[in-house]
Amino acid sequence: MATTKLWKFKSRLDRLIDYTMNGEKTENKLFVSGINCMPDTAFLEMTNSKKQFFKNGEIECFHGYQSFAEGEVTPEQAHEIGVKLAEELWGDKFQVVVSTHINTDNIHNHFVLNSVSFLDGKRFCNTKKDYALMRKTSDKLCTEYGLSILKQEEKYDKYATSSLYKELMKDSIDYAIATSKNYNEFIKILEDLDYIVTNKNNSLSIRREPYKRNTRIERQFGNHYSKENIYKRILETQTRFPYSPESYLLINRTRENYEKLNLKKDSLAWLFLHYMKLLHPHTENVLKTNVTRMTPTLLHAIKEMNEFSERVRFLCKYNLETDVDVMEFKKSAYQKLTPLKSERENLWRKHKRTNTDDEKKVIEEKIVNLSKQISPVDEEIGICNNILKRVKEIKKFELHQKLEQEKQEQKEQKTIKKENTKKSR
Repeated sequence: MATTKLWKFKSRLDRLIDYTMNGEKTENKLFVSGINCMPDTAFLEMTNSKKQFFKNGEIECFHGYQSFAEGEVTPEQAHEIGVKLAEELWGDKFQVVVSTHINTDNIHNHFVLNSVSFLDGKRFCNTKKDYALMRKTSDKLCTEYGLSILKQEEKYDKYATSSLYKELMKDSIDYAIATSKNYNEFIKILEDLDYIVTNKNNSLSIRREPYKRNTRIERQFGNHYSKENIYKRILETQTRFPYSPESYLLINRTRENYEKLNLKKDSLAWLFLHYMKLLHPHTENVLKTNVTRMTPTLLHAIKEMNEFSERVRFLCKYNLETDVDVMEFKKSAYQKLTPLKSERENLWRKHKRTNTDDEKKVIEEKIVNLSKQISPVDEEIGICNNILKRVKEIKKFELHQKLEQEKQEQKEQKTIKKENTKKSR
């Protein structure tokens, strides 16, 4: 059995996509799929569809979910059902990202549905008829997979206090924290998700109609969801800058620039540039032309080239030639990070003890400034992890290329040998 919901979304599309595709929730994006788009470039593709038809309205997209009863499906089944649901409902006209979150007792799918059709530029309206069709299609798929179906009269009463309702509530709170830029926006996002929010005695409670009982979120989900810690989590996310889609299009011609540096052969920077040539030998020529339509393949190639360019710049900037150099740099970054995070925690403790709003504001400014110092170091550690991961992939790729080349040479030698044998006869 699965419950479904779909609602309009007016906030930042990039943040919503990043949230739903979160690697910790989707097994490192194993359970993420794109319908008429590639997940990693979905924001850019959806934005381009809007620009193409001049449809930049206030509704960015529609956000939906499909949640299954505890223990009823495997992650693979849930994702397969979610993809089939999205394809049947919207696959002919709209771009959709389907993400299956497996970090809760109730496995559930998230749908990010572009508000504008890539095919004809028409807007998706989400009428009662659309939602009824979503419910009906979900039930049909559940039946096909041998899952139970929730009867209409049981729809709320049976599950009003179930773990399913609580898990969806927790997921909604996490989403609101991750996508809001201040506490008021956090409340607004919860209300947009059809929750009724009550702030009483410094305690936050929410519920969704037709349920009548409020849920005190700190009591239900722990101290991490206290009003103070929610405020803290929101403030600390403000220094995280989401990727800019335009950056994917500003590809520097790095090969020519870095070849002038006479990089050491087999250094990491040389390895990355060499690998980039093998992966996308024709991309730069395509980019020099007037491209009128960015295909998913080209977008993926551009993104991957941009990533490799950034890694090469990073390696050259800090003169990191081997994976040992990268690990040492990462270790040094952690040594910088630890005292900064410790200082920030101390400021939060001081913030908790402070009574006046003016003093709190001063402390918050210090926290934001510290977070600005922490973020780039955090980012450098992430780059180091990515480089080390990529190095393993490159070495596997090169080994595969070498083996393929050896096979081809052996094949050519056999052919030559056969031809020589024929001539000798």
